[in-house]
Amino acid sequence: MNPGLASGIDLVEISRFRELSPAIRDRFFLRVFTQQERENIRGSFERAAGIFAAKEALAKALGCGVGPIRWQEIEVLRDEAGKPELSLSGNALSMAEKKGIREWSVSISHTKNHAVAMVICIIAN
Repeated sequence: MNPGLASGIDLVEISRFRELSPAIRDRFFLRVFTQQERENIRGSFERAAGIFAAKEALAKALGCGVGPIRWQEIEVLRDEAGKPELSLSGNALSMAEKKGIREWSVSISHTKNHAVAMVICIIAN
């Protein structure tokens, strides 16, 4: 194991989002996704699943899973070219700083049925 790297990966079935009742989906989206993420999702279950997978992958890379950190403390945005980027705040940012994580990269992909995300973190020594 390389002590200078941390990684996390997550795979999500897109149907989990599609099959939620609208009322439950609305509450879930408000709890999990930031305002900007909800605007970026624009009704796409594939985008929602990809962003969700990225949040899970980052939580795994931090070594804590979701629990000690809140969903909205991990924000998945896009740069001008559409590349996904992570923005951390609150406990997620504190945990990353405590572990020496100053840089990270995220990749998201999906098929018709699944979304996957992987996060690689560089740990400063």
